[in-house]
Amino acid sequence: MTDSRVGARAWLIGGAAAAAAGAALVWAPGGALSWSGGVAAAAAAAYLSQDLPRRVSDRLARRRGASAAVTPPLVSLRIRNQDYVVLADGDRVVEVPASGHTVRLVVTGTGELPVVLTDLRAEVISRADRSGDLSRHAAEVPVRRFEVLLDTDPPRVRALGSSDFPYQVARDEVEVLDLEVTTDSGDVRWVLWLDWSCAGRGGSLRVDLGGRPLRTAARHARPAP
Repeated sequence: MTDSRVGARAWLIGGAAAAAAGAALVWAPGGALSWSGGVAAAAAAAYLSQDLPRRVSDRLARRRGASAAVTPPLVSLRIRNQDYVVLADGDRVVEVPASGHTVRLVVTGTGELPVVLTDLRAEVISRADRSGDLSRHAAEVPVRRFEVLLDTDPPRVRALGSSDFPYQVARDEVEVLDLEVTTDSGDVRWVLWLDWSCAGRGGSLRVDLGGRPLRTAARHARPAP
């Protein structure tokens, strides 16, 4: 039997049960109308006609959720609003995004069921004691802002405003997150972990630069001892 037929049958059963309850309770023995029985019948009718179909609808929703495929969201990453610190890294000179830059995450739902984004965490992979010259670049205006504090233990991701996790993304919907990343200590390699849940299941997505950790350097050289 299809879900729509089961739902329709539930409404018919609810209505029929409500009518039977009203007939049994409204008329007292001998055919006299009972006022108290009428009140009880109205209460029974309201309960039976509303609660039973709602229970059936809840069961159908759970059944559809159990049969649908659960897939994690798709995450893309861009670094924005960055100045650079020019560092000597072995035999190479590299430009590392300076502290205060923005990491933008775009999270897109991919499955039949909406996925709830429950948390976002940062993980430091390494930290080197380096400093270099600051190179400034033009910045852009962020959309939705968070900050990543790499110097706390563990690193902390904190909302910069009233909006915070959890968020929900359905198929082809997106959430755009700008992360302002800060450190006062050295050259840090780090990644993000996006936690998600859907229909009682979930997981954690590692977010990085195509398999490589993100990298952030402190803006100012450490003062000489």
